[in-house]
Amino acid sequence: MPKLPKLRLTHHAQMRMVERSIDIDNAKQAIAEPDERKADPYGTICVRKKIGERTVVVVYSEEKFKDRKNEYLVITFYYLNK
Repeated sequence: MPKLPKLRLTHHAQMRMVERSIDIDNAKQAIAEPDERKADPYGTICVRKKIGERTVVVVYSEEKFKDRKNEYLVITFYYLNK
């Protein structure tokens, strides 16, 4: 398993983490070893990772901290299924 990334969360992401009971380690796993990854031309990346019975989706930017290796800004995250 690769080294898990360091995450910084936007205020929105912090609120959603609490509201949706998201495990931060699941978000880190999704970024480190995604099942699916899509990037847009603006530097935003969306990844999905199935963990157990659930699929976590993480939207983040790697451009924000490109001078810091393995550190990402999470914009939002959520589970696809309950």
